[in-house]
Formats: sequence, structure tokens, C-alpha cells
Amino acid sequence: MRTQIIDLAELRGDDDFPAYAAVFSPRQCNPFVLSPAAMRWGGEIGLSRLEDCRLFWLSQKKKLRCKLSDLFEPLLRHHCGENYLAVFADHPWQCLLYLYYQIRRNGRGLYLLQSRLDQNIFKSLDWACWFAAQEALPDHWLALKAKGFNPDAFHARQAQLQRFIARIGVSCPAEMKQADANAMTRRFGKWLGLTWRWSFTDSKALQGFPWLPFEGKRTPCVSRDLEYPVNQWAYIEVLLREDFSRLGEQFRHDDCEHINRMNWEITLFNYQVMNVELSFRHPYSLHRDLPDCATALYQARYIYDDMMRRLSSREHDLDLPESMPFIGWRVSVCERIRLAPQLWDLFARELEQIDYRQILALQNKLPLAFESYRTDASFYPETSFCRTPLGTAPAHDFDTLQWSSSAANKPLFCYPEARPIDIPSRMQKVFLERNSEQWWLGEGSLKTLRDYFMLQDHRGRRSWAYRDSQGRWFKQGEFC
Repeated sequence: MRTQIIDLAELRGDDDFPAYAAVFSPRQCNPFVLSPAAMRWGGEIGLSRLEDCRLFWLSQKKKLRCKLSDLFEPLLRHHCGENYLAVFADHPWQCLLYLYYQIRRNGRGLYLLQSRLDQNIFKSLDWACWFAAQEALPDHWLALKAKGFNPDAFHARQAQLQRFIARIGVSCPAEMKQADANAMTRRFGKWLGLTWRWSFTDSKALQGFPWLPFEGKRTPCVSRDLEYPVNQWAYIEVLLREDFSRLGEQFRHDDCEHINRMNWEITLFNYQVMNVELSFRHPYSLHRDLPDCATALYQARYIYDDMMRRLSSREHDLDLPESMPFIGWRVSVCERIRLAPQLWDLFARELEQIDYRQILALQNKLPLAFESYRTDASFYPETSFCRTPLGTAPAHDFDTLQWSSSAANKPLFCYPEARPIDIPSRMQKVFLERNSEQWWLGEGSLKTLRDYFMLQDHRGRRSWAYRDSQGRWFKQGEFC
């Protein structure tokens, strides 16, 4: 049984979300349990690119208020059994290196290279582990038809490097970390230079890593040839709903399947084919959305509106109608992920008054993503908050009590920028507060004093306004 280590970085909430995962499982499991982007590395090892579902996993982590290990362990245990082994890191090669190390020592469970313990162990990996992880590399480079790659030359360079490290007596790659990838390339060739770069990179980019997308089952798709051209959304929506329903029926036999991206291939009246993408911020269950298919239709409507704007803005000297009709289309699923229905029960420990399933569905229907903000210590309202990535753990390095208390006298609706107004001589004025920038940091801040008032006109409408140090008035919000 693996000892659980409490990572102080995770307790502070500043842990970094990993970009990739390598999973070893003796049980045959679906490769798309963590992400729609996956590849088979070899034998019982698979790789997943988590960046494709980053928003979804961050929302689940935020909802559960848990560590990353608590988020992924139940899913991997459900799909891969008790004897699984998984490593999460920012680069797939680092996942594989640490995975091979844990396989050699019969490790089990989940490991995050973001944790300090696993980082320290990673730095101590020996050369045997580094070369063992390279055994499957030639097959992938050959499958990709990498230009200039020769397996015999690669093995010869490996032997040359092994003789070199035996001669100088270096026990592990970390002891040679100061040797940059360019130096390794000059002495031992391009391909060993790449593996050296991957071993110590801090970037989430592949940097030449031979990523071979896993070819899954047949792509579900539906096609339609229209009997007459159409260009009005009211007619397109009816037909498209029928096609989404036909597509959803193909998923009814497997309730685990969720969709990340769909391709809509549209044939116009002039036989021009346009490929557009319907993407969802969170895994979307089309078969559960039957018969309305509202979420998919919302995304299709955004695509349609944008396409009509682009088509109508073409050169008018072309002998084409302003709104090019459709004469057919084909809808296919590009990316999907497996989320077993019973796993949603694992995500059910949220507050009862918040329905996160509805929040995820709403984000899929909207054309823009949700935004997240946190409070900042500032007397000026427009600088008292800042935008943060979704899923970021709340962290305050100041006492928020006085700031939240002062908000009781502030309106709910604020303008993006304060609007200059005339001196409100005939309006009732109620003084609320005086504030300024950080006056203790310099004399100039004393010139930025603001006196805030609630202004009420003869109809009872109340506005939020301030008078600056020069006597000018500005309106900044409205009270309900």
C-alpha cells in the first residue's frame, strides 16, 4: 500500500494542472477514459493529453475542493482496476520515464510529478531507466516516417553515449543536466538530443515527441442531401435536429460515450464545401439530450450566424447570392471521451444548492466561456478585482473583511468606465465614503481623492457617483 504524502503546494492551492498522463494497466481498458486525445505507447501503456479536457477537470476539482490525486484515482481504479499505475506530468516523455521507474519497483497507484517528493525521485532516476524508456521510441519514429531517422544509427548513438557515461562515471542523467540539448545533439545526434530536451523541459509543448493519435472505433456520422436548397435557420434547425437525433441513437448502446468535438461539413449551392467545428467546453452527452438536442443546436446556430456574416461580406462583383443556400451536409464526431455513468456519483459531494451538471450544460450552450474573478485590496472599485483562470483555488493574502463590509454601500450594476456628468445641483446627495489610491506610497496619491455619493432624482432613481479632488463629477453605477 502506497504511503500518502501531503504536498504543501496543493494545500496552498497553487498546484499546476498536468498536461499529459501515462497509464499502465494489466487490464484492457478504453484509452479515452481521461481525454479524447490518446495514443498507445506500447504493450500495456497508454498516453493521454489532458489539455483537451482541462476546463472540465478543473471544474470537477473546484467542485470537490480536492487534490488532483483525489480527482483522478477513483476514475482510474474504476476503469483500470486496483493494479493500475499512472504518472501525470507536463511532458509525455517525463511521464514515461517515471512510469518505467515505478514499473521496475512494482509501484502502484497515481503519481504527480508536480509534487516535491516525486520531483526529487525523478531527479535521481538512473541511466538504465532512461534507456529502458527509449525501447519503443524507434517504432514510433518509424511509424511517423520521421525524416532522417535510422534505427541502426540511433542504436549506435545510444551505445556511444553509454560508453561515454561509463568513462566519466556519471550515475544518473540529472548529474549531466547542465549539458544542454544542443550540445547533446552535436555529440550524439539529433534523436538523442531530442530525448535529452524532453527529459528536462518545463514546457508543455511536444517539441518533436512522436505523438501518434489512437485510431478508435468507426467515427459516428450522419449525412443529408436536401431536396431543395435552404438558407434560413428556421428550416435548417428542424432538419439538423433530426440528424442530431439519428447521431445520438448511435450512442444509446454505450452510455459512457461523451462528445468533445463534432465536424459539420456543409455543401453550398455552388458545390463549395465548408468544414466547421462544433466544440463543447465540457464532455457532452448527445444521447441524453434527445430528442431536443438543444446544446448541439445552440453551437450549430453560432456557427451558422458566423458563416452567414462571412458569406454576405464577400465581394459584390461575384455573381453569387448574398446568402448562399445549403444543399447538403454531413455531421461526424471528431473527439469523444468515456465517462461511466456511475462515476458521476463520485462527483456528487458538492453543495446541495448548486447543480453543477446544469452549470456544465449551460457552458456548453453559451458562445463564450465563463469567467472567474477574485477580490484585490484596492480602494478604487475598478481595481478591486482581477480575472483568474477557472478552477483556481481561492487565495487571499489580506484581510477581506473591511473590503466586503464596504461593498454593502455599493451598487450591483457598475459601468465599465466612469462617465463624466454635470454637477448634480437639483438631486438629493447622500455621502457614502471617501477613498483614494495608496496615499501612503507618495504625495501624488493625495490628488486622487474620491468622495462617493448616492444621487437620487425626483423619480426616486438612485445612481452611484463620485466627486474627485478637482470638483469634477462622475457616475460609476446604478442602484436597483
